[in-house]
Amino acid sequence: MVMSTVRRMIEYVKMEHTVFDLPFVWSGAVIAAHGLYPVIKFLLITVAAISARTAAMSINRIQGLKYDLKNPRKKDWPLVTGEITMKNAILFTVISAVIFEVSAYLLNWLVFLLSPIVLFLFLTDPLLKRVTSWRHVYMGLTIGVGTLGGYLAVVPSFPTSPVIYLVFLASSLWIAGFDMIYVIPDTEYDRANGLKTVMSKFSLRKGLFLSSMTHVITGVLFVFIYFYIMSTAYLVALALILSLMALQHVILDPGNPKSVKASFLGANSFIGLIFLLGVAFA
Repeated sequence: MVMSTVRRMIEYVKMEHTVFDLPFVWSGAVIAAHGLYPVIKFLLITVAAISARTAAMSINRIQGLKYDLKNPRKKDWPLVTGEITMKNAILFTVISAVIFEVSAYLLNWLVFLLSPIVLFLFLTDPLLKRVTSWRHVYMGLTIGVGTLGGYLAVVPSFPTSPVIYLVFLASSLWIAGFDMIYVIPDTEYDRANGLKTVMSKFSLRKGLFLSSMTHVITGVLFVFIYFYIMSTAYLVALALILSLMALQHVILDPGNPKSVKASFLGANSFIGLIFLLGVAFA
């Protein structure tokens, strides 16, 4: 019973997608720590990052339920099937948000002071899909802000070096670019139901071009970061990251859902970890 509930909750919030944001949160902390890694501090950062992401995903599910109920691709999602009730989903969201706030408080005063802004981003992000096709970028920035959070959790003052801001922008645009790929299977449904994405607003060809250009800019930002983290370890990581970002576009067949999943989840699953190792061993 307990394991079944845990399994449903993990599926509900797509816990596997943590591979996209958690390594960049840790990277922000690693850059701030300068080789000194207090274990308790990093454990709190991990709890804060996971609870924040869990709250964000649950908010997304709750706000999008009326659309998900009619989307064939999402017919097996726990909130759609009723495996998770709306009451429990809201309770789960509140608990996750409280854990995030407590973790932020235990980290330092600045992180705690800024934490309501993070929750505001979580609440507004799902709404933008009904307003603008560029919600991908807003979502990327909402997740990418975790990089800044990781840094501020270790050093409670805004950095003067551009490197952390470059990492923030690079991770944000990387996520925005592959989110454009992620929504491909829902293009017709989104268009019919007034949900705005670059794929539903523009043609598939233009949407893929915008995704590619977003990742070109991302690649340039990762290259700029090298001039602040000049090490062989980061250079190796950079080569792998650029290769994987290119690979997701090479292997993508928009008409094949398995190819779409392999593109956004397969290739991208390793980029954050590779970046983290690149900065940790710099």
